[in-house]
Amino acid sequence: MELLSLDNLFTLAMLTLLQAVLGFDNLLYISLESKRAPPHRQALVRRIGIGLAMVLRIGLLFLLINVIDMFKTPWFDLHWTGVVEGEFNFHSTVVLLGGAFIMYTATKEIWHMMQVQHLGQEDRKPKSVAGLIFWIVLMNLVFSFDSILSAIALTDVFAVMATSIFIGAALMVWLADGVADFLEKNRMYEV
Repeated sequence: MELLSLDNLFTLAMLTLLQAVLGFDNLLYISLESKRAPPHRQALVRRIGIGLAMVLRIGLLFLLINVIDMFKTPWFDLHWTGVVEGEFNFHSTVVLLGGAFIMYTATKEIWHMMQVQHLGQEDRKPKSVAGLIFWIVLMNLVFSFDSILSAIALTDVFAVMATSIFIGAALMVWLADGVADFLEKNRMYEV
């Protein structure tokens, strides 16, 4: 199959659109986390975090393509008729843990915003650049499972999938400063 075929180009466009839509939560998280760095390092934290996450996301894609059967094979079944029925596998565990972390982060941010309004000031200490980059990369990987699994479902051409991840990361770098500035000026949209 030719790499630049109309079919592959259409799939690339569709995957890039999916990367943009499904990656918006990543961009919000990156913007919020990077605000915890010293002000002059925030843009650097965003760019390094997105860049490292892109490289690791492509690596994760390669790994998942090679171990996709692990996602399909259930670890155990739940059969409580009328209440809960289903199967647990690796994918459902990742989604469950990712959702729990999102709930924790949102609750923590809402609590912090309520304290800031109550005290009338923000007293957060800046965090280390390396620590922030670590969390940005880790959460970007957790949040990216949906887009990676969508890519695997749409095509079997690795180059098309990797290119869409690269384009999605480039869009995130391009938009990250603007989103961070918007959230700084409009705190009500942070959570």
